[in-house]
Amino acid sequence: MLADHAKAMQRVCFGAEPSEADLELLGSRERWLVYRDLVRNRLNHVIRVALARTRDAIGEDTFARAVDEWFNAGSPKTRYLRHIPGELAEFAIPIWQRTEAPWVADLAGYEITAWDVRHAPADTAPSSEFAFDRRPVLATAVRVLRLAYPVQTKPTPDAGYEPDPTILCLYRDRDHRPIPRKLNPLAADLLEAWRATDQTVAESVQRVAAAHHTQIGPEFIEKLSTLIADLIERGILLGGHSPPQ
Repeated sequence: MLADHAKAMQRVCFGAEPSEADLELLGSRERWLVYRDLVRNRLNHVIRVALARTRDAIGEDTFARAVDEWFNAGSPKTRYLRHIPGELAEFAIPIWQRTEAPWVADLAGYEITAWDVRHAPADTAPSSEFAFDRRPVLATAVRVLRLAYPVQTKPTPDAGYEPDPTILCLYRDRDHRPIPRKLNPLAADLLEAWRATDQTVAESVQRVAAAHHTQIGPEFIEKLSTLIADLIERGILLGGHSPPQ
């Protein structure tokens, strides 16, 4: 049965120990044991690349134990290698929140977001230039990240990170590197509204400004223009689409 073989392959590759019954079902016991090691080593390598700073912060043993627990739980669920680190992080971050320094979860979340930004799909071309009466078009490799600790910076040797609420826009530059840019709360809400692309720029600005109890006057417009110019220069804001008729 094909389904039985698929389940046996999953258990052999990711179970704590492959059972003799599964190995017998698949045939060629030694070949499947070698294949198990190859699969786990490949996934381990991708995870370690994506979460290198987190691994250094919590130590090799703790990190490896989390990966083993994830393997033993039957993961991964995805067929795409680039999604593997995110699945591991989704499993491990709640564990690290309970057992490690309080900033480790933020660090892991930051690294996974940077990984996702690096491997995001190519951008779709906007139909027109940016304008306030059009729906904004952002690059696909843009994420807003709200953190309790400034983990985008280097940690102190002893304490790691002190609490400092931080909002970041993580985006991919022309060299495919994930770059953090700090945002204030209003700018972060604007960027998230623009990612939704369900309103024109003018409509989303009015809505977000009202939510922040902010008057749209000359000072606000000047700051907004500076933000928009910076986002366009960085390749975060690509242009616009005409609103639906």
